[in-house]
Amino acid sequence: MKLKKLLFFPLFIIPLVGCKYNLNKEVKVILMAGQSNMEGQDTDYHTLGDATIKKYREGHNNVKISYRCTYEQREKRGPANTSNGEFVNVDFGQGSKKEFFGPEIGFADYLGDHDPSTNYYIVKTAEGASALYKEWQPNGYCYKYFIEDIDHSINYFNKKGIKFKIEALVWMQGEEDAKHEDKSNEYKQSMLDFIARLNLRYKNYIPDTGLAIIDGGISRIAPADWTYCNIVNQAKVEIAMTSKYNHYVAEGEYLPLGNPYHYNGDSYLKLGEKFASSVLANK
Repeated sequence: MKLKKLLFFPLFIIPLVGCKYNLNKEVKVILMAGQSNMEGQDTDYHTLGDATIKKYREGHNNVKISYRCTYEQREKRGPANTSNGEFVNVDFGQGSKKEFFGPEIGFADYLGDHDPSTNYYIVKTAEGASALYKEWQPNGYCYKYFIEDIDHSINYFNKKGIKFKIEALVWMQGEEDAKHEDKSNEYKQSMLDFIARLNLRYKNYIPDTGLAIIDGGISRIAPADWTYCNIVNQAKVEIAMTSKYNHYVAEGEYLPLGNPYHYNGDSYLKLGEKFASSVLANK
């Protein structure tokens, strides 16, 4: 009887092709915060069309996001749209409601295209109609949520043994403050104080040069109740000039709106791309 030949294969450890997350490589953490045009409101992503949705869902698997959007919770007594502290793939539906999206889509797509070898984690905390002078002050609940989300993420990285650095704050806010002349005049100092608090609290996790501040201009073609938008935008410009690592994204002033208060879908995508190109300008 002829014996069947037994085949023995040497055991190889095969690297996973396309596996982006290497725990031995330091990842970059980007904070995203602000009000409605950071959160993403009134723009149903389904209106972009299937081809555009498919395009932006591909090609950015080196970017994860943990998000908390709370406008619906405050205004409608509904649930917050949140990942509950988990890092998930960047996708449509991470805005104020599950049909909406903000700048994170264009941001992740740009990083995937232009810096695919670096792993990014976004921590996004936002609420529509929130003011720097109120909800983002140390005793304000948006600031409290933001700190909770950052601290939770730091604990996550430490438990997983992930090396990380919190590189930048991407900030899209100021519309609510621009309704009031006194709050607009105080905006620059209020923002500098806000940045200083973050730099102090997270000094062990940020670059020696401090957080890079990527700040979007608020719309000049917005409704009349944003009367003092020029004062707020000038404050943002002056803050950007305090460090070569800071950037003012002026496109926010002129991108088309989908309604009197919020950008349309194409503008959200473009705004995210401009934010990401500013982040990469510091590499």
